[in-house]
Amino acid sequence: MMNTPTRFTFYGDLLGIGAAYRLSSNVAYDKLDAFYNTVFNRFGSLCDRPASPIKVHMFSDSVVMWGEDVAETLEQLQLVYLDLIEKNLLLRGVLVDGALQREPRVEVTNFAKFLPIDNTLARAVGLEKTVKGARLLVESQLAHKLLSTHPEWLTIEGYIEHLNPNVPMCSPLRRICPSPSGMTYELLYFWRQNPAPTQAATGNERVAERLKELAEFQDTSVARHLLETLKVLKRSEMRRRRTERGLLGA
Repeated sequence: MMNTPTRFTFYGDLLGIGAAYRLSSNVAYDKLDAFYNTVFNRFGSLCDRPASPIKVHMFSDSVVMWGEDVAETLEQLQLVYLDLIEKNLLLRGVLVDGALQREPRVEVTNFAKFLPIDNTLARAVGLEKTVKGARLLVESQLAHKLLSTHPEWLTIEGYIEHLNPNVPMCSPLRRICPSPSGMTYELLYFWRQNPAPTQAATGNERVAERLKELAEFQDTSVARHLLETLKVLKRSEMRRRRTERGLLGA
């Protein structure tokens, strides 16, 4: 994938928690509990390793993580998104270039401080608010670094014309695509990493039906999040099928 680690910061928040609290504090708690457990199960071991640990900070419905190996993080984030979708949870987040830097502060018991000294977190939060749905955006600057060995993939047509059989099908680099707005890139995370094509298609068909059904019961603002998530699924399936057709003749 990448020869040298690239530093990153990720910010994401869980959609719909305010509405869940209005229904019931227990409903909201269960959603947040599932969110926390899912992120921990995927990233806990990466935070404990001696070399290049990933740092994760979770509070309420938000998660911030940063570290030095964005390639590995992309793979795990894709799995987090898919795990959450199976639990009817929508995460909207952004990966930006550069690891979060914090200023050391004097702390005492029951008084912790978290003061960023660069703009990585601000960039991620600002970009995250520009889209609807469960999206995994990749800042353009970071996408250019990730695709530095495949610059033709920075455009949709470039990817189609240069599928490059030397890159594994499971590589997250194949899933990085310009977003519809043209402002940034996104990870087409519904293109699953390892299952057989029929299994992936069946799983996504089930998710698509559920998203469409849930959208019918929501007001316009909530339904839009569901329908925009459905569009990510469709874009993921289109890229998967186009890649398999070009490389495997499937």
